[in-house]
Amino acid sequence: MIQNITTKIVSRLTVVALFFTATSCTKGFEELNAPYKDVTVNTASPAALFNQLSRNATNEDYTLHTGLLMPITNQQGVQNVTTPYTNYISSFWNNYYQDLADYKLIIKLISESTSPDAYTNLKSISTILMASKTLSMLDRYGSIPYSKAAEATNGATSYRPEYDDEASVYKSVLADLETSVNAIKIGAEATGQVALGNSESFLASNYTSWIKFGNALRLRYAVRLYSKETALAGTIITDILNGNKPLPDATTYADMEAMRQNNYGNYPQIVVPQNPDYGDRLWYAFREVSVSNIRLSSNVWNQLSSTNANNGSGIFDPRTYVWFMPNNAGKWVPQPQDKSVAEGSSSLYPNTGTNAPAEPNTLKDNKFSGFNFYLVRDHTALPYIIISGADVHLLKAEIYARGMGVSADFGKANQEYRAGLTASVNFWYTYVKTTTGGIWPSSKPVLAAAAISNFLAHPKVALKAGDNVGNLRKIITQAWLAALWEQPEAWAIVRRTGLTPKDAVYAPQVFNKLPYPNDEEVNNRDNWMKVTNGETPDAQATKKVYWMP
Repeated sequence: MIQNITTKIVSRLTVVALFFTATSCTKGFEELNAPYKDVTVNTASPAALFNQLSRNATNEDYTLHTGLLMPITNQQGVQNVTTPYTNYISSFWNNYYQDLADYKLIIKLISESTSPDAYTNLKSISTILMASKTLSMLDRYGSIPYSKAAEATNGATSYRPEYDDEASVYKSVLADLETSVNAIKIGAEATGQVALGNSESFLASNYTSWIKFGNALRLRYAVRLYSKETALAGTIITDILNGNKPLPDATTYADMEAMRQNNYGNYPQIVVPQNPDYGDRLWYAFREVSVSNIRLSSNVWNQLSSTNANNGSGIFDPRTYVWFMPNNAGKWVPQPQDKSVAEGSSSLYPNTGTNAPAEPNTLKDNKFSGFNFYLVRDHTALPYIIISGADVHLLKAEIYARGMGVSADFGKANQEYRAGLTASVNFWYTYVKTTTGGIWPSSKPVLAAAAISNFLAHPKVALKAGDNVGNLRKIITQAWLAALWEQPEAWAIVRRTGLTPKDAVYAPQVFNKLPYPNDEEVNNRDNWMKVTNGETPDAQATKKVYWMP
């Protein structure tokens, strides 16, 4: 991604501004830590700041996914190493407050410009990106500092912001999303809008796609909040669905660019094809044996295959071949979710100079299937998705199945359900087909001609007219599976519905939210005490976020 000198300077300066929000230290260091306000304002540009927001849209520590979310909360993998999860809970928090400071500076600079109307689109898409991160923060931590956060440039009184009420922030952000989506100018109306050029690396200034992205987020959170804020959520759903508001609707993709315009996130291969700068953050989370020795779980395997035949003859979900790989003997053998059968000490993801997978039969104690080595290693092309087209179709399927804000309609639910599964399969096979850089072998998975139709017709997948309970469980199960590489979303589905598959004999520690980073206890203690009552991290983790039943 393109980063000019101004962006780098401003990024570091906003880290200073954030320092007082998330990790302030005031024992005699007030003068040293005072924000350098003039330089921040005078050297920043809205376009450069937006470029930074865009790049950080999916910035987090994926070790949290492999150590906590995949194996414990979502039961989609088996982790053979006990991971100290509290070591990985602060990355998203810290990145968020840097981004919030940058966002507030964007809004300030636009309001003070000589032609603020020329920045309408930039303001709108910046708000959509920030809304996405704020909503994800609420999903993870519950109450957060928000309205008064990231304002250290206002002086020492802003160094320790209060935590806002969750419901008020959800409502505020959803209102901001609606305003932003409706304000975006397209076609002739966009004449005179500031052109972002390469600074718009998220959707390449396709403002119709930005509208779809904003509406997709609105729909996701209307469903999320439906049980607690039924009137508000119902109004949003009705506005979008009955009003035919733009949403991602493609189920096939010609190439990765088409994927990007319907599955919103960061695409390293598109942004900087020769030198992606997103790093190997996902690969790190798999290759370090001190934090990861993760395997395909029996819980997920039961949703992908109709039998336990280790030759894979029971596999009916074509995504299996992209997401996972056989064990080192070439057999499909999931590890029991409850770890009643232990894995050996060897790693499928060796941290070696060549980073090459082990040949079959060379590591005898690797008896279980793993996550696909080539997928988790492909940091040059693997997209980091916030919300996919499949997610949106499956949300609509749930809405029509339950009658949320619109009349229940099996026909529409089934249509959206099938579209969601088709979009999910095609997303993964288009990615495999179009990834470059030589990470995948020449024998890539290839989608068979009848694979999708056979998948949709399978008894474990197909909906049945009149089976309302069974249909809803299938819709939720497939939404959970489709979000396998969007672990925070899969976690939200688990917590919101209680309908995702679970191992009957596996009873892990309860994680309803992430505890707050330790710095908050030290540096924002009074406000931290108000929301935690001084509880330990494990105790904090049992508290429910606002929308949980």
